[in-house]
Amino acid sequence: MRSALLIALCWASVLPSQSWATTLRLSTDIDLLVLDGKKVSSSLLRGADSLELDNGPHQLVFRVEKNIRSGTREQRLYISPPLVVSFDTKKVSLVNFNLPRIENDRESNAFDQAPRIQLLDGEATLIPLQVDILPVKATARGVDYERDTQHYNRSGKTAAVKGFATMMADDSELLSKTSELDAPQSDTLAEQRLRYWFLQADQPTRERFLQWVKDRPVQ
Repeated sequence: MRSALLIALCWASVLPSQSWATTLRLSTDIDLLVLDGKKVSSSLLRGADSLELDNGPHQLVFRVEKNIRSGTREQRLYISPPLVVSFDTKKVSLVNFNLPRIENDRESNAFDQAPRIQLLDGEATLIPLQVDILPVKATARGVDYERDTQHYNRSGKTAAVKGFATMMADDSELLSKTSELDAPQSDTLAEQRLRYWFLQADQPTRERFLQWVKDRPVQ
């Protein structure tokens, strides 16, 4: 639970003030890549069994990763294509993943062709959602899932959420103007983003973030 709380505080540091009201339970078979248009740090997720979200629209980009049977006895690691799922937690306090059976090559191939994902609330009721496969563009540096998610959200496709793409577009445009942030030219983009979102947050959120920074050991 402490891990989930730390993640909630970290997210509060880069987003405007929100009311935490929805718990997203993480599955060991889910590799979460992007949340609401922003890349998820693996260090934040390490050891966490849940994420605390606000009530409202959300979008997840993730892969299913699990060991399956290949042949009679051999096992291999199955990694699905990156999937985009958009949903709304306006009246939901708990979100659980529900994956279909994926235990062998036949079932994994079927999932690749038509991924069937369900999200259930605390009473095992289906949460309405949109699911799609995220097109990715590999470069010499690998795949940038955050960038590809932004492109997807501007496409208007099945699970696109325009609001998350707009937020990032405005963020990038603003951060290119250092005078808006009173930031020196030597600041990295990450530093500018932290400064910008810190200034957008209300005082309680700033205080929680500063306390988190104070308690976090320097690495």
